[in-house]
Amino acid sequence: MGPAPLPETGFLDDWAARLRQAADRPVVGIMLRGSHARRAATEHSDVDVDVLVAAGDERPPSAPTRPAVPQPGPAGRPAPDTTYAARHAYLAEFDGRLVHVSVAARDVRSWVDRLGRPADWAFGLPVSAPARLIWAAPEWRRRIDLPVLCQPADEPRLEDLVATLGKVAGACWADDPVGVRLAAADLARLCPSVLRLANPSVRVASRRAALAAVLDLPVAPPGYPEDMRLCLGLRPGAAAAVGAAAGRLVTGIVPLIRPYAGEIAAVAGTDLAQALVDGRLDRYLAQLTRTLEPAAVAVRDTAAVPAPRAGEWSTVPASDAPVTGAPTSPGAAAAPGPARPSRLDPEIAARLRRSADGLVAAVVRQHDSGEVLMVAWMDDEALHRTLTTGRATYWSRSRQEYWVKGATSGHHQHVRSVALDCDGDALLVSVDQVGAACHTGHRTCFFTELPVSAPEAGA
Repeated sequence: MGPAPLPETGFLDDWAARLRQAADRPVVGIMLRGSHARRAATEHSDVDVDVLVAAGDERPPSAPTRPAVPQPGPAGRPAPDTTYAARHAYLAEFDGRLVHVSVAARDVRSWVDRLGRPADWAFGLPVSAPARLIWAAPEWRRRIDLPVLCQPADEPRLEDLVATLGKVAGACWADDPVGVRLAAADLARLCPSVLRLANPSVRVASRRAALAAVLDLPVAPPGYPEDMRLCLGLRPGAAAAVGAAAGRLVTGIVPLIRPYAGEIAAVAGTDLAQALVDGRLDRYLAQLTRTLEPAAVAVRDTAAVPAPRAGEWSTVPASDAPVTGAPTSPGAAAAPGPARPSRLDPEIAARLRRSADGLVAAVVRQHDSGEVLMVAWMDDEALHRTLTTGRATYWSRSRQEYWVKGATSGHHQHVRSVALDCDGDALLVSVDQVGAACHTGHRTCFFTELPVSAPEAGA
């Protein structure tokens, strides 16, 4: 079914005249907005109308005298704020059917000022929403005849994001599933404002478009779209799974925005920005997510994936890319292409010489000291995620899924550089290692010295 026709000019003109007569304050403009202004309405859509009224101390010269400010309420209390009056609903006949006309009376100065603030429904993204001026007083027309209503993006609310994860953890500790869900939904709505630092700018015109845009952000933690849906209540899941998803979102976002500490300092202060850089924030998040770790294990197949111990990494399923793959038989020739679909740059993919199961060995070292930390495996998609998120991401041959180092333990690897060897069959990943690289708790996996018996020189 295509979009519903925009109400004819006569219909809108009649409603403009009616609303002007019904208003208890001088009207300076009447604006059509919402799905009809976007030309995206269906036959079920409301006709959303803003009636812009003069401020208490500003009226057209011909306007009658009215009280300049709201009068006190009962017992001397201030009267309710009338900046945005209660909506008035009407059911009107149009094109042989009933139409819901939804009207909001707005103080014109506050309406103009509101355009300079983020929209509360846009997940922190900037807004460009079409509008249509139905009627305006001549002295106001130039100020309010705006074909597109623009609102800025929200500031990166990292402090609020971390505090809300604390509420999720607290509700989980108190065995309060409703509290977990409420806090996780608030947390998910905050995530895009922080992730926006690392992503290309995008503008939205509706709440539905905003949701689609935030779920499609190109720079995001593994599994981000599904974790967002779970926290927002858009897909089913136990409260424990919701809490675990909230923990993954925050711990996954923090490394991605580490390069933007300056922007964080401008909003939340220098201490939080420094904590983002020096690892204190990672340690604090590890404290919070310890409460959520049992939940993180519960949402996986516990028969196949054991609960992680302290200092041990665990696998993190990623729903926005394949998590299973059928390896070829042992001894088969090196795979000419990726075993699983990937978004890796084709020029890089063409240089890889993969194993029979589509993998390339990744040797991981500390970037400044050169200390060799561990060896793991990457396929094309794991390499793509490593290069684009800055978080070391690998493919588990035993569990047949992607995993991000530090996702559970907090022992993150912040990628500084990745180099491909001359044969294309090995990668050198230089990282800034937080904590232990080995699941045993050792700094490096290479902590067992073997005896070397070299023949005497000249023997």
